[in-house]
Amino acid sequence: MTLSLLAVGFVLADSKPYKGKAHRIPGKIEAEHYDEGAPGKAYHDVEKKNLGADYRKATQVDIEKRSDASNGHGIGWTRKGEWLNYTVEVKQTGTYSILIPVASNKQGGIFHLEIAGKDITGPIRVPDTGSWQTLKLLNHDNVKLTRGRHVIRAVMDSQGPSGSIGDIDYMKFEKTSQ
Repeated sequence: MTLSLLAVGFVLADSKPYKGKAHRIPGKIEAEHYDEGAPGKAYHDVEKKNLGADYRKATQVDIEKRSDASNGHGIGWTRKGEWLNYTVEVKQTGTYSILIPVASNKQGGIFHLEIAGKDITGPIRVPDTGSWQTLKLLNHDNVKLTRGRHVIRAVMDSQGPSGSIGDIDYMKFEKTSQ
């Protein structure tokens, strides 16, 4: 009996879609709408304390309130080794472009997106946008996705001269070809 209760507890702690619904691709994924679940399952943040706004309550992920963000919030204080899961439903196999508004005061760092441990984007470098309060739209092309349900993991690879990877507002996937 104890073993089955532990097993059930483990299943409940796994990464689950934000508010129970997978993000649709093509479509926009708000950076702060990462999967629900425990640290190490849905996300990993190097600081124990949330350095930002109390948008998601019991989470270590640093969410910042910002007036220029599409949902009024974004991910900030990003550091090497952090990651966030996003459960997605890809409607069609094909090649996609990803639009990503980012901000950094000085050159930011590098992150990538992966599915099941396989890098799907290569390195994405956050440029100097002139201020932490100035978002710049990045366009990252030639991302190949297959139809079906997946977990996309945003992995923070290395910090730049800014001391961070950068602030991230959202990721908008647009299909460009078959």
